[in-house]
Amino acid sequence: MFDARQGLYTARELLDGFNPEHTLAFTETFDFSVFRAFVKEGGAVPKTLDIRRRQAEHDSCIGDGLRRFLKAHDRPLVGIMGGHSVPRDDAAYRDLALLAGHLNERGYLIVTGGGPGIMEAAHFGVVFSGRNAAKFDEALAFLKGTPRFPDLDGLIDSDGNVAPDMEGKRIQARDWLAASLKARSMAEGELPVSLAIPTWLYGAEPTMPFASHYGKYFQNSIREEALVNNSRTGIVYGHGGGGTLREIFQDVELNFYAKQPKDFTPMIFFDKAGFWTSQPDIKGTVVVHDRIKLDQVVPNILRTARLKIDKDDAKVKECLNKIYFGDVYDDIDRILRAHAPTAQSNREFALNAQPLKVSISRINRA
Repeated sequence: MFDARQGLYTARELLDGFNPEHTLAFTETFDFSVFRAFVKEGGAVPKTLDIRRRQAEHDSCIGDGLRRFLKAHDRPLVGIMGGHSVPRDDAAYRDLALLAGHLNERGYLIVTGGGPGIMEAAHFGVVFSGRNAAKFDEALAFLKGTPRFPDLDGLIDSDGNVAPDMEGKRIQARDWLAASLKARSMAEGELPVSLAIPTWLYGAEPTMPFASHYGKYFQNSIREEALVNNSRTGIVYGHGGGGTLREIFQDVELNFYAKQPKDFTPMIFFDKAGFWTSQPDIKGTVVVHDRIKLDQVVPNILRTARLKIDKDDAKVKECLNKIYFGDVYDDIDRILRAHAPTAQSNREFALNAQPLKVSISRINRA
């Protein structure tokens, strides 16, 4: 199950065995069978050295497949991060999908963490851009019929057995995935290229099938590093929670130590509804509007850091101008486009194993 492989996965491989006619089809996929084995053999803490070695070999092969994929697709790589729980009928889902489609049409290659919610929205937007843009609303309306996937925590026990009392949730998960596949079938031709980098650590989350390539890892730490560090042209942050915050502050750290302003990577907080610029609305113990106000925190942290490094107001401003809170496509594209040449240059050096030519201290970050 943990054998090394050549290249990245496809949705067809991961979802092999899925039959929407079967009541419990969600747990019959190759993807889920690997997750069951992963949990049975210790999850994030493998039970034996042999399991650890096989997982490491698998993840090394995925890393090499990712390197070859990026060499073959020489386009500015933009990461899109966001929460897995954003439902398909939420305005944030549609807004992010439209932005991702726009970025795809502008020549950027989209990469996400490969999960549901905002991540699915990004790949859905790529699929229904360009020649399939006219079908966007039809496919989205179909997806809205199954807006949320169920909470599948506890679906399997530590021995990899499926809990017998969760049949209803397994059916919900099947229907959620079946809707994804049906919506994807509404697109004409081959899927546009986009990259998902998920992990079996979160294997209870259904695999969305809208990406063309999947670099699925066992170790989430390696996956996070690959995801954030390879989003060289910039990262777009949609509505999210704890996982998105981790990625934001991982990005903050890298920009904190960037050697020069040109190496500072754009941080785009995509914000139509004040999610990143407003305080949460809480009444008693009820969260009325879930928001995370970062429009002062992130710039202040990085302004302080850059003053220590750059010691020049003009250089600090050059960095801070790459932090954007808003939703204007032209502004987003302008920021990403200006940074793309540096990102592409550093990516070329990194992919060709020329670390001394990469202009920053971290070989795979620009």
